[in-house]
Amino acid sequence: MAVYELNDGQLLRVARSIDGKLQQQYFSLIGLNKTRQREVRRAAKALDEKWSAAQEKARTKRVRQAATDKKHSTGIRGINLVFRPSPTFRVQVQAGGRSYVREFSVKRLGKEKAWRSATKFLAQCRGYPSTPKGWNATIPRVPRAPRKKT
Repeated sequence: MAVYELNDGQLLRVARSIDGKLQQQYFSLIGLNKTRQREVRRAAKALDEKWSAAQEKARTKRVRQAATDKKHSTGIRGINLVFRPSPTFRVQVQAGGRSYVREFSVKRLGKEKAWRSATKFLAQCRGYPSTPKGWNATIPRVPRAPRKKT
């Protein structure tokens, strides 16, 4: 909760950062009877809940629209192509307050099986009943690992 008491409980401050901009409002309790103070506290908590919802909405929008480096992008958010030294599909996702990371080697499994396994794991982590059809339809191009110069 972002409702703060200031000056020994005489002032209330509601503050939230939404999209990098600080939103804040002050409420005075000076000279108010107990009933009116409770009403002001309820108004402050209601404003805090409203801004909390806006903050969560902005956060999810920012996460959805985050850019991925083009040379590692597979077209599906949460699956990247990395080289360890051979190509690997890395699934990185946060779900239910936990972070999941798993890698599927193209060299060991083959391109198609590694891709299907990566999309299946991502769907499980996100709680989907099955893997979306569009994911398996577009297998990204896997370039050869860069050779070391000797």
